[in-house]
Amino acid sequence: MAALTSAVVLVGILCVLDLLLTIGVIKKLREYGPAGPWAPGSGMTPLRPGEELPAFTAVAVDGARVSKSSLPDEALIAFLSPNCEPCRAKLPELVAYAAAEPGGRDRTLAVIVGEPEECERFVRELSPVARVVVEPRGGPVCAALRVDAFPATLRVRSDRGRTVVTGRMVELAREASPR
Repeated sequence: MAALTSAVVLVGILCVLDLLLTIGVIKKLREYGPAGPWAPGSGMTPLRPGEELPAFTAVAVDGARVSKSSLPDEALIAFLSPNCEPCRAKLPELVAYAAAEPGGRDRTLAVIVGEPEECERFVRELSPVARVVVEPRGGPVCAALRVDAFPATLRVRSDRGRTVVTGRMVELAREASPR
């Protein structure tokens, strides 16, 4: 009878230990969100609407200097990579969206992430309708704006002397609205 009691107590202790470990794993998984810790782009916390846009400086492919202060009000910043299938699918939508935006090509900043030779198609299609910056993965604009997953978009505007993010996922399929 003593052996049976000891076995039941041992099983009970193991069950409590298992429950505690399971609760710990669940808490850790909730930190990472539904995609888990291995998801692309899980290394940085993206800018949220209302956050101030950090300072950045880059040189566009046409030689123009691009920075936080050079962005017009209600500018769109798009991040694409030629190695990304969803980016290749979004390219025509971004080109159409930028072409329809009032204010011309200065209103859209396209950051193409990759080696210059692999970015040529994106640069060729976007240059007529947007300012285009080509940089390597983890480059200065992506690092400053905390972008490490593609495609990504940010809508920014001026708010009491600050440039703030107003949206993260801009619907490119719609027509640009007159502002």
